[in-house]
Amino acid sequence: MHSSEVVELSKASIELATTVLGLLKHMHASSTKAASALEEEEDVDIIKKELEMMQSFLMDIADRRRPSQMAASRSFKTWLRQLWGLSHDVEDCLLQFYLHLESPSRAASSKQLLPRGTITKQMRSLRNQIKQVNKSSELYCKAISSLDDAAAVPSQPNTGPTVADDFRNAPLVGRVKEKSHLIQLISQDGKQHQVISVWGMVGIGKTTLVSSVYESQEISSLFEQRVWVTISHHPFDLHDILSRLAWELDAQNVGVPGNDTQSNFEAISAKIKTSSRSCLIVLDDIVSIEEWNLIQPHLPEDTSTHIIVVTREAGVVEHCSTTDRNIYKLEYLEDNEALELFKNKVFLDSSDIDLNADLTTQAELIINKCDGHPLAITTIAGFLARKPKTTMEWKRLHDDFSAGSGSNPNHETISRALAPSYDDLPYDLKLCLLYLCVFPKGHNIRRKRLVRRWVVEGYASNTDNMSAEQVGEGYFQEFISRSIIRPSETVTHNVGSVDHCQVHNVIHDIIASKSKEENHGFVLGLSSSNQDTIRHLSIINEGKEGKDMLKSTNLSHIRSMTVFGEWTSDLDLGTVRLLRVLDLEGTSGLKDHDLKKISNLLLLKYLSLRGCTDIYHLPDGLGNLWDLQMLDVSGTRIIKLPKTITKLKKLLYLRAGNIPNDDDTSSSKLKMSSDLSKSLQKETSDAELTQGLAETVQLGTALLNNEKKSDKYHKYKVLLTTFMFGRDMHGVETPDGISELDVLHTLGVVNVASRKAILDEIEKLTKLHKLGLTGIDKKNGQGVLCAIAKLTLLRSLSLRAEGKPGLHGCLDHGISLPKNLHSLKIYGNLVILPTWITQLQHLAKLKLRSTQLELAFSMEVLGKLPHLAILRLWKDSFQGEEIIFHFQQELFPSLILLELSNQDGLKSFRFMNGALPRLQSLHVENCIHVDNNGFSGMSFLPSLKEVMLKGDYNNQFMDNLRAQLTQNQNQPVLKWTCA
Repeated sequence: MHSSEVVELSKASIELATTVLGLLKHMHASSTKAASALEEEEDVDIIKKELEMMQSFLMDIADRRRPSQMAASRSFKTWLRQLWGLSHDVEDCLLQFYLHLESPSRAASSKQLLPRGTITKQMRSLRNQIKQVNKSSELYCKAISSLDDAAAVPSQPNTGPTVADDFRNAPLVGRVKEKSHLIQLISQDGKQHQVISVWGMVGIGKTTLVSSVYESQEISSLFEQRVWVTISHHPFDLHDILSRLAWELDAQNVGVPGNDTQSNFEAISAKIKTSSRSCLIVLDDIVSIEEWNLIQPHLPEDTSTHIIVVTREAGVVEHCSTTDRNIYKLEYLEDNEALELFKNKVFLDSSDIDLNADLTTQAELIINKCDGHPLAITTIAGFLARKPKTTMEWKRLHDDFSAGSGSNPNHETISRALAPSYDDLPYDLKLCLLYLCVFPKGHNIRRKRLVRRWVVEGYASNTDNMSAEQVGEGYFQEFISRSIIRPSETVTHNVGSVDHCQVHNVIHDIIASKSKEENHGFVLGLSSSNQDTIRHLSIINEGKEGKDMLKSTNLSHIRSMTVFGEWTSDLDLGTVRLLRVLDLEGTSGLKDHDLKKISNLLLLKYLSLRGCTDIYHLPDGLGNLWDLQMLDVSGTRIIKLPKTITKLKKLLYLRAGNIPNDDDTSSSKLKMSSDLSKSLQKETSDAELTQGLAETVQLGTALLNNEKKSDKYHKYKVLLTTFMFGRDMHGVETPDGISELDVLHTLGVVNVASRKAILDEIEKLTKLHKLGLTGIDKKNGQGVLCAIAKLTLLRSLSLRAEGKPGLHGCLDHGISLPKNLHSLKIYGNLVILPTWITQLQHLAKLKLRSTQLELAFSMEVLGKLPHLAILRLWKDSFQGEEIIFHFQQELFPSLILLELSNQDGLKSFRFMNGALPRLQSLHVENCIHVDNNGFSGMSFLPSLKEVMLKGDYNNQFMDNLRAQLTQNQNQPVLKWTCA
């Protein structure tokens, strides 16, 4: 063989060896990768099963545990806390892993998502931790299985009608002598300035007693004005307190609550001090001498002013009231009074029930353990109201209560007395209750906000016959019926649902403690953060200290974030990759650029910018949030939704625009068109405004095509679009393809005049239950009705048109609307009721405003709707300079609530004998031109419970009204608030 051949052969051998080696390496790498993939798949499968087991186990514990049996086991609590934390960690890890499996993938576009390899390592670490926990679980499984089987039956939430037990507005029980004494104390020196102090321990019933006195007819007749201010935050903002006082004292002309300029502060203070009307002021929950010293110099100095201070501090009492006779201490209930209260709550506002000897014995034992404390009695009795009225049930509760309460008559006693309210709840309700920690003490919580947050967190889920939201509504009503939460506003029984609620301070303390004990990771305010892992964070303005702590806090495990007050620029949304709920409702100072990183929140399900008035534009990155179910941008400056919103296939609720609704927060009730007009004039000179249309269009085109998407750009875009095209600011323009969001439950408010195709798309959203439309005119009116007619599941509908033409001639096209329509709101010049309204046989709620209807014919038509229960007639709903309502017999057979607001032409209304047989509540607001004898036939209303009056009315009118109510066999309550 020649040397050259040897060389070639060697080269070939080397090449072959290299190829084989490369192939072997590739095969090894492929084999390693396949093995790694199999191992990863095994890890995922194992921890999924372990998570399911842990969650089931925790549910069993929550449903079966009894506080008396578990309280002594510190080791159990420690182990349970670890188990909760581990289950949360496993769930977070799995959610991140599944993001890497998406097709197409969003993982590459998110800079904050952990690499897949890192997540795999976390899963292996979690497997090892689960093994360690499982070693100790057998002992506790045996402990749980040995519990009383009777404790394993969870109570089910009642989704039917319930009676709210509002502490302030509940009927006064067991305090007849105290009420009489306090009324006498206030009345005896009616012309002499005095400060009366009512004090006692937490939950003793101070607020309930003073409220009963405050609402009494004897006291209301003594004063021209009454003002109630609750100090819900300590330390409080003095300017906020005075602004609220000024607002109630008819001092709106000096400013609005929240304006903190020094000049405005001085004007408010001066206005309050110089008030000349006889006035009763209640300051509820003053907790220190320092707080009183801050408020007292600004209070009215007129001799006819009476002030009631409600406090739990004896030192405050002695400082506020100069004489002993003006100090009233509220003591525990006597045994007979306590028993009356107990029976009243157990048997739902009825104490005229004779108990047998065994029940009486158990009732007395329970009351004795409550030490005559009204709050403890009310809570325990409210709990028993949901249970069988048996001796064994009452004895079991007494035994459990006795094991933990002892005889300490202080806050600890109350907390332990209230513990059954938590411990007896089923698993899902416990999580829902703990979730209330998100909101500060004293905060007014909007019901729909809370329920929808429960839904996206997975605390309320679909059942065979109810949606997740309906289940959540049932939970809410259950909490109301148990007195765990209380309505923020007076709600007439059976008239309507509770729109806002509050958590009692004592309950709030208990659930905060439970959250910490069970490691659910709720933190209210960063200064209270002492946990390693925070999962639900509420941020309250806390000055420099809070901001510094925010910078040093690990936010990587945050699942929900809620901001109260002002937005802080130190908050980086790019660091909260596990966030599911971002609730910025009412947050001030939030700008468009603060939302730039929102596209990284791949797990986000709930986003609320409601009432954020500096938001003009939603980022295109919104389309990256495929899991989003709830989006609320109502009360913002947004007039057009981004094209990318059509990618949100799971979106259930889409709220935008500014059409007024009964459940709107004050921050959302914006006069957008007026505001924008003023802003436009401020931003643009008079010369610019008077230039020709061509120059305006040229200027607008230049700005709208500007590629620099700054906050100022978006502000000008809104202003110029409104100015140039007359855009209806009560609705938004939706992009092409909105029909792709085919699971939408709620959509509003959409401007149907913005583009022709919108109606064709709306009619394809066949799962809609609630719809709000604006921009309706004669051109699109028939199309609007045709589209609505195809939405067979629709339950709530709002229709609106601005300007003088309004809805006249737009809605009467002989088209039938969905037969199950339950709620209808119409805003705009209608003149004649459409014929299809007579076909709405299931309509229960109707609201009219600016409709300019012909009175007699319209009332006859509406009066024949068989199930109409709530009728709200707002400003200019009827024609005429003199409006006189005649409520005839056999009309409005189901009406429970009648509301008339800002009816300038209203002169009188008359109720015929036999009319409105079910009317419970009559609300008349700012109808100041009613004649002195404008109300007649009030004595004929057999079901009337209350008349709520707001506005300035003379003595003759009020005397006539009171005389008629006195003659009514139902003795309805009159509540009058001066305008």
